[in-house]
Amino acid sequence: AKTLFPYTTLFRSINGSTGAILGRSLVSLRQLVESTLADVRMEASHQQVQRISLSPLLRHLSEAGHLDAAHRGLRFLCELPPAELFVNADPQLLESAVNNLLSNAFKYTRPGGTVVMRARRDAANVAIEVEDECGGISPADGDLFKAFGDRRGHDRTGLGLGLSIARKAVRTSGGDIRIRNQPGQGCIFVVELPLASETAHVT
Repeated sequence: AKTLFPYTTLFRSINGSTGAILGRSLVSLRQLVESTLADVRMEASHQQVQRISLSPLLRHLSEAGHLDAAHRGLRFLCELPPAELFVNADPQLLESAVNNLLSNAFKYTRPGGTVVMRARRDAANVAIEVEDECGGISPADGDLFKAFGDRRGHDRTGLGLGLSIARKAVRTSGGDIRIRNQPGQGCIFVVELPLASETAHVT
């Protein structure tokens, strides 16, 4: 995400639609590269699970999220968790998974809508939520986690692999992704991971 920001001023100076196209193309390219690398690492069993604090990871994701939302004319809110909220996970795979959820939220949220990312403790787990305003999920959409799915609507970008890779990445750390549907409003994708204590050590 940090590599995107030297270009932000350039996009603004290029002029409206041209700058927006360049910005969205750069964000899409970054997401494609991250998803591909995550899938390759999982296939090669190169996961590096460690104890990580969620707050800096989500703050890093929120920077790119604000850029993507701005280019799409959306509002993006990020509710950062307390610094003492830790999980055991591969940081790159987890970041890729949550970034895929954000990408989908921005893609399907109706113009002028809001996307929210937040994290909270839920008993012995940690829940990372990405809430959109897509209007809700129809039964006709089928299994959203199926590879090469076709829930792309008016935005035909992507290969339909994002959610499949995201769930696979989260499961490598002993977690999972579930969906809370809100018909007529939107949906909430929830990444659930086991809570790690501040003193836990992962090898």
